[in-house]
Amino acid sequence: MHDMQKELSTDELMGRFLNQLKDEDQLTEKQKRIMEAAVKLFSEKGFHAASTSEIAKEAGVAEGTIFRHFKTKKDILISLVAPIMLRFASPLLLKDVRKLMGSDLPLDDLLKQLYQNRLQIIEKNWSQIRLIIQEMQFHEELRGAVVENLFGVGRKLAEAFVSSKIQSGEIRNFPPLTVTRALVSMMVGYVFFKFVIFPDEGMNLDDEQEIEIMVDIILNGIRNKE
Repeated sequence: MHDMQKELSTDELMGRFLNQLKDEDQLTEKQKRIMEAAVKLFSEKGFHAASTSEIAKEAGVAEGTIFRHFKTKKDILISLVAPIMLRFASPLLLKDVRKLMGSDLPLDDLLKQLYQNRLQIIEKNWSQIRLIIQEMQFHEELRGAVVENLFGVGRKLAEAFVSSKIQSGEIRNFPPLTVTRALVSMMVGYVFFKFVIFPDEGMNLDDEQEIEIMVDIILNGIRNKE
């Protein structure tokens, strides 16, 4: 019954993301337990298959307690997604990326630092990120909000960076969007290999060494030029 409310528009959903955003230290102990249990069950079973009774049992609270803190099961999903979205998309939290992109570092060092920076955030928040990727397939509003407010911000920033490097002659004169896709695809491919496809192997990867090789491949290709 609690999950039968009407679907929210993208604007309404984003408004709720912002309004419900809480810092971790502002959450009650029960809210933390509910959200941790929800991450675990949503990730394992999917949003629709995980019931509020299972979440309550995993969190060690009564089912009624969930609805005192979250009106619907979808509210739990929104409350989980909001901090991760803003961690990536907020101008304040992209400050480190902007700082790197505006630095005088050589291109190879700059790319290495950017990759290391993003990988650290992904590793720290992988359960929530996996949940977002999973549920984007089934919630159109969630997909629209993520694409517009997360990927859109990142894409504009990356394209501006690539364009500036093309103009300075550091990157060949390819379409900026094509170069941006190549840069992002390399990192996305590494993340999926490490966390999704071969997680056992991923645990043993030397991220610093792998990033160094990836940047070398991006800048110099794989053809042996000797």
